[in-house]
Amino acid sequence: MAGFRQQSTYLGAAVAGLFTNAVFGFLKMAILLATLAGAGGSAGGYTPELMVSYIFLSQGLLTAVGAFGTDGDLPERIRTGDIAVDFLRPLNVQFATLATGIGGALYSLIPRWTPLVAVGLVTGMMAWADQPAAYPLAVLSILLSIVLARALLYAVEVLGFWVVETRGIVLFYVIVASFLMGMFVPIGLFPDWLAAMAAYSPFASILMPPCDILSGRIDVAAALPVVAAQAAWGAGALVLGAVLTAAGRKRLEVQGG
Repeated sequence: MAGFRQQSTYLGAAVAGLFTNAVFGFLKMAILLATLAGAGGSAGGYTPELMVSYIFLSQGLLTAVGAFGTDGDLPERIRTGDIAVDFLRPLNVQFATLATGIGGALYSLIPRWTPLVAVGLVTGMMAWADQPAAYPLAVLSILLSIVLARALLYAVEVLGFWVVETRGIVLFYVIVASFLMGMFVPIGLFPDWLAAMAAYSPFASILMPPCDILSGRIDVAAALPVVAAQAAWGAGALVLGAVLTAAGRKRLEVQGG
């Protein structure tokens, strides 16, 4: 709830971000629809309607999945040593940090995702799943996407226990993750070798599953193993974060006494 309340105070930033996402959505729409036209009307399993759905559904999820990097102060608290105070409190640092980030991510769905879906609807070109069960499954998929993305970002940020400055590491991670998750073009349009690389990484389970389920690109039967993979990757990312946090705490105690 803290993250939800915190993000809700920045209404102006949310409106500005919505405008930016909408502009980039229409730019992507022009480029990717031209790509499909040049390929004969479809490519990588995408029709123009599926492509428009991907564009606006994914644009609305970018902030929620932390595609632009961290919006918290964890790296700075680790760098300054203030994280030691958090370890003295009766709370789990990892889950407290993730709870705040996830709360903010859920709030972003209100001023970002919902209006962008409305913008996409105005185009009259969005495709939607025709199976009722796809919609609750898509909600679960969105939640798992947020948890996975935030857990991975947390695991990268806690590397600050071993290095003095993590901004370069986080920036590199964001660039790689945003590309492999399909932020710029859907994974279905990747060359085979790059699509395989993305498929065997956790990033393919962040952005594409909710878009594919909601648009009907994959049916419910095909979506179930995809959502299961999201859950598995999310559990793995949480375990990795917990292990790094425990190791980092021991290192902090050795350095600071």
